[in-house]
Amino acid sequence: MTRAAIDDVLPLWPLQEGLLFQTLYGEEKLDVYVAQILIDLDGPMDAGAMRDSVATLLRRHPNLRASFRYEKLS
Repeated sequence: MTRAAIDDVLPLWPLQEGLLFQTLYGEEKLDVYVAQILIDLDGPMDAGAMRDSVATLLRRHPNLRASFRYEKLS
């Protein structure tokens, strides 16, 4: 997957600000707003097909490409 240009830069919505605050406030605790799934695969895996599938998924659903950048205030 090649690196694409930034689609847009938007300010956080109030709910997103709250989620970010909760995540930063409880740095050492589990983030209840993040889900992670671990899957064990048996047998051979086609790494190229997996890479292509993820690239297609990210092209089709731009919200999955979203990220939040912030500067830590001292």
